[in-house]
Amino acid sequence: MGRFSTSRHAFYGVLGALAQALFPARCLACGEPVGLVGQSAATAASPLAGMVCDACAGNVQPVGSPLCLQCGMMFKSREGPDHLCQDCMTRPRRFFRARAAGIYHKSLMSLVLALKYRGKTRVAEPLGRWLFETFVDHWAAGEIDRIVPVPLHARRFRSRGFNQAYLLIRRWPDMAREMAEAAPSWQVVRDVLVRNRPTASQTGLDRRARTKNVRGAFAVPRPEAVAGRRILLVDDVMTTGATADACARVLRTAGAERVDVLTLARANRF
Repeated sequence: MGRFSTSRHAFYGVLGALAQALFPARCLACGEPVGLVGQSAATAASPLAGMVCDACAGNVQPVGSPLCLQCGMMFKSREGPDHLCQDCMTRPRRFFRARAAGIYHKSLMSLVLALKYRGKTRVAEPLGRWLFETFVDHWAAGEIDRIVPVPLHARRFRSRGFNQAYLLIRRWPDMAREMAEAAPSWQVVRDVLVRNRPTASQTGLDRRARTKNVRGAFAVPRPEAVAGRRILLVDDVMTTGATADACARVLRTAGAERVDVLTLARANRF
């Protein structure tokens, strides 16, 4: 029986290798063939192993200091301490602070677009794990009570079939238990925040137009769910912060003690 089992596993291993050779996986960023065999050690150890090629893994740029203390924008100059940007000094935000995992550029942009518009939902878990690591890096234990995805309008949700912001965080409780071997002090909650009217795409709009586009688009149906809570709002991309600000406004009005923002990607405007 043991000999048969070993032979069977060997057979399936050969079959898997043959299938990979004949029908190789494609890099979700550039479309080139990619596989675990032949990848660099750095790529093989990354959360995106098997999903992106070495070249695309190499041009994913993490967000790092110096950056704006409030909106999290990374400054062009790589010298000096973190400080407030001009936008945040002249037009204070409704959220306390925002942070992001990477710059919305090249491979990371392609991965986000593959998730949102090509239905490549399998990339959500590795991207979500990277986002969870960013969360742990920037927020101390006990600092957040509720983790809330930015919602889609019902019409867009039906069309897309999923909310990409929620897919990024749905396995966070499991990841937290794996790390600490205990239940986290926060909860991932859906439907606390809703988008009560459809909005046009924010692509191509400046900050003023984006702010107008999302004004009045969000609501908190059950204020008691957020009253006195410290909320972490999660989305895929942050550009000007108009959507995050609109969400933070209604959450604060509903009684949230504080609203922070975490996104997978940050569009770099400086």
